[in-house]
Amino acid sequence: MKKDAAKVLLLEKHLARLVGKAGQSGEVIGLGLSGGMDSVVLAEALRRSGIPFEAWHFNHGWRGKESESDAHWVRDWCRERAIRFRLGKARPGGAQTEARGRKLRWDFFRRQAELRGVGELWLAHHADDRAETFLLQLLRGAGPAGLSGVRSERRIFGIRVKRPLVVFRRAELAELARHWKLDWKEDASNLDLKHRRNAVRHRLLPYLDRIAGRSVAPLLARTAEILEDENDHWDAVLGGEPGDRLPVAGLRKRSVAWQRRAVQKWLAHHRIPGVGFDEIEAVRGLLHAARPARVNLCGGWHGRRTRGEIWLER
Repeated sequence: MKKDAAKVLLLEKHLARLVGKAGQSGEVIGLGLSGGMDSVVLAEALRRSGIPFEAWHFNHGWRGKESESDAHWVRDWCRERAIRFRLGKARPGGAQTEARGRKLRWDFFRRQAELRGVGELWLAHHADDRAETFLLQLLRGAGPAGLSGVRSERRIFGIRVKRPLVVFRRAELAELARHWKLDWKEDASNLDLKHRRNAVRHRLLPYLDRIAGRSVAPLLARTAEILEDENDHWDAVLGGEPGDRLPVAGLRKRSVAWQRRAVQKWLAHHRIPGVGFDEIEAVRGLLHAARPARVNLCGGWHGRRTRGEIWLER
């Protein structure tokens, strides 16, 4: 018992230190609060730290009365603790897919940031989320940028997004939640195996654990962290925002790894949809004079090479 209490105390101190360090900007923070265990722990850690924040909850409405109940629960939880609460809700209809749900949620976060003048959003992703995302990205053939997955800090739509919990396992956060005597809402859809993330969480990861004879989630999360640092390095090496055109002669002198990173960053900057290995290699092929000087990309876009430069046209 004493050993368990000491472990929880260490977790509590570690979380308090990370939250305090991440919240040094002094700005009001927007917190994505689903009502799940991890987001409730982060909200409580913020409340205890005294850092000013407001809770943002998005209701997709896909689970009917259960979704409404969750939204009411989060609102009441915040009201009891004098936490400012903002609610978003999806319009009825439309496909109920992970991709659409993510887009709706991010549209809500962006609107709130603009309306409230908030420049920083905190999300409660943890190490297990990072491991799951790593596997999902690996299965879709992502490169190093995609495999870094859940990044501890990045800028999205002009908002600084921070995830202070990425160093914690789900089980560790559950220990803190019990220690703080917190309640939370369990989303029944998290058990639905038709969602790929749930299949990875409940089927693939346990299977890999059995093969490895140990928990692989920390190893995958560590690899994602290493790749995050690698990506930060390449961002610094490649400099600021890419221009409208890529210089053929300059890129030809660089290594294949450099070329791929430069092309990926350039296409992402110009928001070309569906960029993967094939698209990056197609644009990189324009560096060679023997290849066609025009390649097809997604979304009706084309890459062209003329007069020693690569550029985009629709």
